[in-house]
Amino acid sequence: MKITSYTNTVNFLQTIYTPSKGDGNPQALKKDQDVVTIGKEARSLFDSHIQLQEAPEEIAQKIASMFKDGGKLNYVESEEQLAIRAEQQARLDEEIEHNVLAIIIPHIQTNEKLVNSLKGASQQALDATYSTISQNLLVHNVGNMTEEQRQAMISLGLEKAQFIADNYLEGKQAKYFMEAMTTIAKFAVNGVKNDNGTVSYAIEKGPLVHAPDDYIHIDDLVKDAYPEKWQSFKDKIVAATEKQDKDALVEAFREYNQLVKSIYTNQPHLVQEKIKDYGKWQENIKNTEVSKQFSQLDKTSLSNFMEDIKTTNAWLSNEFLAKDLKNFQRYLTRNH
Repeated sequence: MKITSYTNTVNFLQTIYTPSKGDGNPQALKKDQDVVTIGKEARSLFDSHIQLQEAPEEIAQKIASMFKDGGKLNYVESEEQLAIRAEQQARLDEEIEHNVLAIIIPHIQTNEKLVNSLKGASQQALDATYSTISQNLLVHNVGNMTEEQRQAMISLGLEKAQFIADNYLEGKQAKYFMEAMTTIAKFAVNGVKNDNGTVSYAIEKGPLVHAPDDYIHIDDLVKDAYPEKWQSFKDKIVAATEKQDKDALVEAFREYNQLVKSIYTNQPHLVQEKIKDYGKWQENIKNTEVSKQFSQLDKTSLSNFMEDIKTTNAWLSNEFLAKDLKNFQRYLTRNH
């Protein structure tokens, strides 16, 4: 790339050649990250003095020092340049093959059911499942989405889960998978979005696997009844673990055990309240309905499914839907 600079006060002509834009490979993109150019607010001032497209940091600094204001100049790329850079980054991202990290669902029994239903499933099914949970169901920031759009996103996520069940799982495995994913979708429906687009989910831990419904997590009781002592207990555990101090560890758990005994002896109502609260939460989840905005779609093939989604959609932005479906297709069709 050619850069020519000159000033009215100094007969200065300098022609420099720098490498052209990268072709999408990491090395070329790294070079592009080091460029500095002139910003819109300064363009009218400097256009009569300098013609500059892109230059490495050290060259831009030298050129900037020729002007009385000096300093670093910032260039605002054109929309075309931004689009090119975004496309290059997208291609680079797609070249990086990695498995989607499994998400641990806070509700113990639901998480166990999901994990068991996916045992022996292909990596494609695993990746598509966990990406659907993170991108359609338990999404922690939905930006400026309306609540109707958020519910449509959840509905789409459940339909994607059904596609996975129909095409990648069989029998009881598919049945338990959909039971787990439907429950997760219900958790999502009950999420609460604040003005900043952040969504919080009140998901209880629930009983351990095979434990009765009135099982109580003692940690939760201690934390509610004695918050300061609970924090002190955690701090002692961390300190004892770091120092490998077995005696301190035993002493910390001895103190913790006394707190538990105190609750059951002196505050048994807390136990009953906890059981009652969980029962109410469980009933609410059971009665929650997931929106049918996306339902009964053609799941005979991935192409038919995606086309049916596009035809049905009347809520989600084209940008969101295009990215969502692209990722879903990518995870289901790539080789491992």
